[in-house]
Amino acid sequence: MKKKWIVIGGVFLVLVFVRLMLPYLVTRYVNSVLADLKGYDGSISGVNIYLIRGAYTINDLRIFKIEGNDAVPFIDFPVTDLSVEWRALFSGAVVGEVVIKKPKLNFIGGDGESGVSGENQTGAEVDWVDFIKKLIPLKINRMEIVQGTVFFYDFTTKPKVSLFLDSLNILATNLNNSEEITDPLPSSVSATATSIGGGKLGIEMDINVLKQIPDLDMDLKFEEVNIPALNDFFLAYSKVDMESGTFSLFSEVTIDSGNITGYLKPIARNIKVVNWDKDKQNPLNLIWQSIVGVLAEAFENQKQDQFATRVPIEGQVNDIEAAMWPSVFNVFKNAFVKAFELNTENSVEYVDANSLKPNESRKDERKARRKERRDQ
Repeated sequence: MKKKWIVIGGVFLVLVFVRLMLPYLVTRYVNSVLADLKGYDGSISGVNIYLIRGAYTINDLRIFKIEGNDAVPFIDFPVTDLSVEWRALFSGAVVGEVVIKKPKLNFIGGDGESGVSGENQTGAEVDWVDFIKKLIPLKINRMEIVQGTVFFYDFTTKPKVSLFLDSLNILATNLNNSEEITDPLPSSVSATATSIGGGKLGIEMDINVLKQIPDLDMDLKFEEVNIPALNDFFLAYSKVDMESGTFSLFSEVTIDSGNITGYLKPIARNIKVVNWDKDKQNPLNLIWQSIVGVLAEAFENQKQDQFATRVPIEGQVNDIEAAMWPSVFNVFKNAFVKAFELNTENSVEYVDANSLKPNESRKDERKARRKERRDQ
């Protein structure tokens, strides 16, 4: 009996020791993964282990571009939670989920010629999917971003450019198709955000990420951006600033085996370019802004006070073509025939020829499935 209790006590002490060492071991492992990032350097403040729910959290994950801007990390994630997805586990699938809370992503652009530190911080050099896979030993089936922020900076221009999306919420579900859905687009992605100028971004997407080039069906609405809030951007790249107006963008896109089809529909309303009292101090710029203003006025729909076009998109993912002449024609169509509607058109849909009958649609079914997953 005494020997039995000694064994039990020994096992208990080993478990306690392993539990105490786990944060140190996991922190060391995460730091080793960060050390392998090409062109970037990262650190964390520590990790928390939650054995009961099969999870751990990474605290204060910050990743900087080597020889970049020391004040602007590419990634700044206060809390990253990686765990078993219990809902899928109850259905018999052992998969993982990632929840990132209040993350910040900072992109930096530049012409590459000014010598300003931190130019062109895009993260394109790194396979971030592989990076996340190394942090969690399970196939990722669910990913959520809560109250994130995305910034874009260009420090090489005058004025310097700073754009952002905040209140960014993204939910991606069934990425590994643990639900075993037969639909060719079994996964769902929903995203909402608020932009500089108070614009409202909404994205709904059905996708198959299990293919090398994912198939997808996406609807995008980016509505009512206050244009004067973008004046640093306009002045930096076009030497024009806007006195008033709103901008919206609507798009539908499908990708099927690398073939992309869709459109972009940008719409600007109530545009005013020239402010004579302010702009007359710079006569050359006044002339340029007047030309822009006259052209916008000439090709806007007078009844709706709306300048717009529709840009058809087609081709291969690695060779996308935006049709020029239809885009030009659509400027005239909006101005002189009928103003484009401030909405998506429901004119582009992913159709799987192997599973659908003629005239049959799965759009409503996929929409209902996305809503059900968000509500769970």
